[in-house]
Amino acid sequence: MSAPTTEIPGYVTGTWNIDPAHSEVTYSVKHLGLAKSRGSFQQFGGQIVTGESILDSSVTAEIEVASVSTGVGARDEHLKTEEYFDAANHPKIVFRSTGIRADDDEFLIDGELTWRGVTVPVTLEAEFNGIGPNPANNNATTIGVSAEATLARRDFGIGPEGNAFLGEKVKITLEIEAALQD
Repeated sequence: MSAPTTEIPGYVTGTWNIDPAHSEVTYSVKHLGLAKSRGSFQQFGGQIVTGESILDSSVTAEIEVASVSTGVGARDEHLKTEEYFDAANHPKIVFRSTGIRADDDEFLIDGELTWRGVTVPVTLEAEFNGIGPNPANNNATTIGVSAEATLARRDFGIGPEGNAFLGEKVKITLEIEAALQD
């Protein structure tokens, strides 16, 4: 299935920088098998490069691991340790897309995620939210994308194996706005 650019109002080719002030990177993981524990990363950036067709586009992103925030300072510090995110030795989480596919009303962004020095193929389920001017940023042309992926934490060596306290699956949620560069 193809998604020609004429089907997307306002679609233009170009390079878009992620606007961290209007974007968020969050995660959730089950704790004790009872409830979801949530957190976010406060420092991140990246680019979206739109091609002639949205399917010819690409995405790169970097997240500062030490910017993890759960609302509990002691837990944030614990997550930065070698047992979990290992921020001292692996300060960045990196995503690079390898392709984009159409899937009904959504898009699948295939890529490689590197976390704790381990690279794993990941597919983001993405919703293209539109393109328009951002009055808070000198009316810069802005693109909006929502995306989700579920990862196996042990694929990246995060946390102890078979941990009864911490679920094996981690859901990553992205709400991204990016501004078109001149």
